[in-house]
Amino acid sequence: MAINFKRFFKRLEDINNLKNKSFEKININRIALTLDDKIARDKIIIWMKNLNLSIKIDNIGNIFGFYNFKKNTKPILLGSHIDTVRNAGRFDGSLGVIGALEVLEALIKKNVTNKPIGIAIFTNEEGVRFTPDMMGSWSFTKRENINKIYKIKDNNNITIKDALKKIKYLGKEKQLFFKPRMFLELHIEQGPILDIEKKNIGIVKGVQAITWLKVVLFGKSNHAGTTPMSNRRDPIKVFGEVSSYINSFKSDRKQQMITIGSLNIEPNQVNVIANKIEFTLDIRNPNDKKLVQFENNLNKKIKELCFANNIKYKVDKLVNFPSVKFDKKINKVIINKSKKLKYTYLELFSGAGHDAQMLANICPTSMIFVPSEKGISHDSKENTKKSDIKKGLNLLYNVTKELLKE
Repeated sequence: MAINFKRFFKRLEDINNLKNKSFEKININRIALTLDDKIARDKIIIWMKNLNLSIKIDNIGNIFGFYNFKKNTKPILLGSHIDTVRNAGRFDGSLGVIGALEVLEALIKKNVTNKPIGIAIFTNEEGVRFTPDMMGSWSFTKRENINKIYKIKDNNNITIKDALKKIKYLGKEKQLFFKPRMFLELHIEQGPILDIEKKNIGIVKGVQAITWLKVVLFGKSNHAGTTPMSNRRDPIKVFGEVSSYINSFKSDRKQQMITIGSLNIEPNQVNVIANKIEFTLDIRNPNDKKLVQFENNLNKKIKELCFANNIKYKVDKLVNFPSVKFDKKINKVIINKSKKLKYTYLELFSGAGHDAQMLANICPTSMIFVPSEKGISHDSKENTKKSDIKKGLNLLYNVTKELLKE
């Protein structure tokens, strides 16, 4: 095999064991544009420079490392992200970045190609600190004006631009300063399907549509012991009914997904009726029309419940990404190579959002999944067997090698 798995796993652990020495960490908390993110970025750039790659950083902090890259060329691009959620696992994102680096190093040392190829590390894929998620790939593809993106703030009122400046990753390259010939991302599945079906590889047909909503319900605070139940304007009562409506929804073939992800209550005191409750909704469906239909029905239900309980409300749309179909020709190559390597595989849609869905707007794109044990992800218990990771890396190498011939 061309892949040096010992080197790959050492690099992966180096990235995940890097610590901000100012405080002790138990789990991986590499939130976008924090010091921990910077430390990992710096380390990967050193590895890129050791390969004599040409390093480019764009105006949202995306990092690109190129081999045989010249102006107006269209390289094949591999990559993912390195930012994480809180208390994250070891593989989400990092597998695709360190895996891409290993594949590129193997190709260079084997002298496989003289065609342009590159690695991408996209900024703020998770959307934990700044909304929306997949911000780096979204920005790169010019889906939004960079000056509007710069004004986005985190919960501490720090803008994206100020955060980039602080960690010294506000790059000079403009949005879409080059156009990839194609993009390929290796990732853990983050769901249970491959693990349940006992398959080595997931060949991703596309990514489902994603909408994030922030709902705020406004009530009136009062004393918990003296205010009759019939006289209350309690937003928690409405929230409970909204939650019940969501959890009673019968999904068509289990395609419609909805999650209440965050919840804030004010004043959050045991003996005071709440005057405000704020929560987020993550809504997903492979079918855009069905997602919109569900969203409209949900908005109607919230309006009815608020009117019946004398509660004011506000609904803001934080994210609205349509579904994406990946490139059939690339997937055919992945299937053929999987067969040749005797890897079992399954074609499936991704339930999670990925940078690849942004890149699909500008070039042929696809993804390779490896199994997540018990479907666990976005948690410190996330795990993928080394044998499965090796298969995924070996497949990525062989598919990239084949695509470079075209």
